[in-house]
Amino acid sequence: MSSPTITIRLVGGLGNQMFQYAAALGLAVRREARVTLDLSAFSAYATWPYQLDRLQVPQDISAEQPLRRPAGRSLPARVVRRLTGGGVKANGLYVEPHFHFDEAFFTLTGDEIRLEGYFQSPLYFAGCQDVLRRHFQPIEPFGPAAQEWSQRIAASRCSVSLHVRRGDYVTNPDAAAVHAALGEGYYGRAIAVIRRIFGEDVDFFLFSDEPDFVQQAFADLPRAHVVRTDPERSWEDMFLMAGCHHHIIANSSYSWWGAWLNPSPDKVTIAPGQWFTRSRLATTNVMDLFPEGWIILK
Repeated sequence: MSSPTITIRLVGGLGNQMFQYAAALGLAVRREARVTLDLSAFSAYATWPYQLDRLQVPQDISAEQPLRRPAGRSLPARVVRRLTGGGVKANGLYVEPHFHFDEAFFTLTGDEIRLEGYFQSPLYFAGCQDVLRRHFQPIEPFGPAAQEWSQRIAASRCSVSLHVRRGDYVTNPDAAAVHAALGEGYYGRAIAVIRRIFGEDVDFFLFSDEPDFVQQAFADLPRAHVVRTDPERSWEDMFLMAGCHHHIIANSSYSWWGAWLNPSPDKVTIAPGQWFTRSRLATTNVMDLFPEGWIILK
């Protein structure tokens, strides 16, 4: 008798793909099922490529005919999801009904379950963290630039990763309607908290998709180091973040995972309560997104 199959439709950047895979694995572990990956969305999704193949994630690609639904958070995708709603659909399809953790997720049954959504909560993969940490490792060593930065981070007595996400948050109206690029107020308060805890002897390693912007914006921050790595190996920054002692993350799943992948029980992670724009936050519960112990700055 074959084992049940959990198929996850992947979309978005690396951080989103990791959340989606983690949720599928969390359900598969409970159901004693196997996970297969539906990559069909990437044929029409130009913003980000599929990247889980850069990690030690089993590449069990689904050969089933996918359900054709718009990918991402664009207006057409949001309209279709609003019209079709969330929850269990026909043919074993489960569509994430809301942003916060769905208590009904682990009651899903059937030999073939297909998942669609972002699943941005560690509650979806509680109990399989050790397996995820093994799967969420690069398949190859750092390139020369990242290796040099890794050594600099390791040599620091107190290293703090600080992530500034800009890119489509600034240039893409659809993305900007959901996420707002964080301003200096958040980062100033986060830096102050870190210094209050650890003193002035702190090295800040700054990560961003716009390093030139960060170089200028944080020009007055003592002991700040703008990390510049190979843009063709974009996944490396996440693991450089994970190598830091402590973390100041952006409203980005990318640096969320950079902080989560640091296994130290002594780490301090500061995250923004303003994960979305204020209008989106008015109707969205984001508290299931943050692991216990993280410091959330409102």
